[in-house]
Amino acid sequence: MGITKKILNLLNFLFSLSAIGTLIWFHGYEYKIYYLQPHSVYLHISFGFFVVQFVIRAYLSKDFMGYVRNNRLECLLFIFLLLEIGLNTITGYSITWTLLSSTGLTGNNHLYILTLHIVLLIIVGFELGKASARSTIWKLSPPLLFILSFIVLIIVGSSLLMLPEMTNPGSTLNFIDAFFTSVSASCVTGLSVVETSTCFSIKGKILILILIQIGGLNIIAFATYFITFYRRKFLENKNLNSVNEILHTSHISETKNMIKMVVLTSLIIELIGTIFLYYQWGESLQFSNLKEQLFYSVFHSVSAFNNAGFTLFTDGFTNPIVQNSYYLHITIALLVILGGIGFTTIGETFRFGNIINYFRRRETTFSLQSRISLISSLVLILLGTVLFYGIERSGVLSDMNLTESMITSFFQSVTSRTAGFSTVDFGSVSVLTLIVLMVFMFIGASSGSTGGGIKTSTFAVLLIGALKAKKRRSNYGKSFLTNKLVKKAFSILVYSIIVISFGTLILIISEPEKAISQLIFEEVSAFGTVGLSTGITSSLSSTGKIVIIISMIIGRIGPLALAYSMIRTVSTSDEKEKDGIMLG
Repeated sequence: MGITKKILNLLNFLFSLSAIGTLIWFHGYEYKIYYLQPHSVYLHISFGFFVVQFVIRAYLSKDFMGYVRNNRLECLLFIFLLLEIGLNTITGYSITWTLLSSTGLTGNNHLYILTLHIVLLIIVGFELGKASARSTIWKLSPPLLFILSFIVLIIVGSSLLMLPEMTNPGSTLNFIDAFFTSVSASCVTGLSVVETSTCFSIKGKILILILIQIGGLNIIAFATYFITFYRRKFLENKNLNSVNEILHTSHISETKNMIKMVVLTSLIIELIGTIFLYYQWGESLQFSNLKEQLFYSVFHSVSAFNNAGFTLFTDGFTNPIVQNSYYLHITIALLVILGGIGFTTIGETFRFGNIINYFRRRETTFSLQSRISLISSLVLILLGTVLFYGIERSGVLSDMNLTESMITSFFQSVTSRTAGFSTVDFGSVSVLTLIVLMVFMFIGASSGSTGGGIKTSTFAVLLIGALKAKKRRSNYGKSFLTNKLVKKAFSILVYSIIVISFGTLILIISEPEKAISQLIFEEVSAFGTVGLSTGITSSLSSTGKIVIIISMIIGRIGPLALAYSMIRTVSTSDEKEKDGIMLG
């Protein structure tokens, strides 16, 4: 039995390694039609191995049905593969190809192979996950594991972006630019040193889309996946309390439900956003075919919900073909808002019982976390809209009527806190506007969301704490505030200011020809993972790009890691146990 497991482990490793390697080779280099048949055979052999391995491992476990129950998703996937392989071998009929036929995309053999590769990678992910469960990596603290997950994602992304097929003919991408793009996509920032629309091929754009999706959900969904998948490892390492507090759950079973809610919520919202965007592209935008229109819709829906700020238009939404599509702007802004208020808040806002109670004018049941997220987001959006309109009505808004000016102000107020989309030229706005927007970028989105910044909950704790301190009330009584909670928020504030100040100082030294206001704006935008720029990103020196890269990474994972590290020093009260809030 021991020898059998060792042989399976070795074959598992070889097949997993070959699956990743062939994916890179097949899709990263120029496609040849004669690659199709042998590659399809390889994929079916790999599927056959993993199916047989699953059955053998279930048998060796001495609890066949128990093993199947603990691996339901894999089991369902393998049942599908058995039908696919069996029917394809005996009759030549392919379920996958039939499903693709219903979409009207069957003319692309590459898409068929890509679909099979995605299925294979999902299986490889499960297998590598099981293997890593035995690794000493799980002795690391949750902050280090989260940081490691981002670093791996960034390195893989930058390596893939440098493959020949990821860029258009005539376009080249050096390492620093590829790394910058991978960091920006993985950290859902949106700053770019190359023009996404012209530099990258369709494969490169799909890769950026995948990095955005994984990066946007990484803090909550990706982390929660590993926590629940290897909950025993975390229990053994006594990390469960810190994990549950930072994820805003009380029990490990809740974190398992949370991952389902996060993924399902994301897919549903992105699907709805795709449908709306599909029918909102203006007449001035002529797509070559329906597939291109669908891809543009999917890309911008995912980019907006994940607060990434990447677009497929030259000059972004300041491009004349979409700059005046105000219904489109509203849809994008709503997606950004949903992505920025946090998954807990989304779940409670659209909970059926709360909706019924709202229409019946009964009391709704929102947690403290959600109330802070909703109220602070609403106040900041309204305040930002008023300030942007008031400052720029004689500036970049001067050629617009009142309705257009208000929609533009609303759009910039929403996106300035973390998304980074812009419908105006930020190189032309006043310095006062830049200062106001920097404050909003610094605050960012809500905790447990796809956005960045110090988070609205941290800002709310600091603001309320300052108001109470002004009244000379050091004891917060039965309020949700505690001295230690305020200290935690203050630590995140100081930490963030130090990082921004240090980054700005290096930028001033390395970019002496650029205005200080532009450099500060760029640094705050990077740290807040916003993506707004005055247009200097592509002209930064290598040192400047490295500074922005580090700021984006720290801005994405730093405040959360800092909050984690402080959890052990922060005791929670009975009130907080019942109705607490997340910071960072």
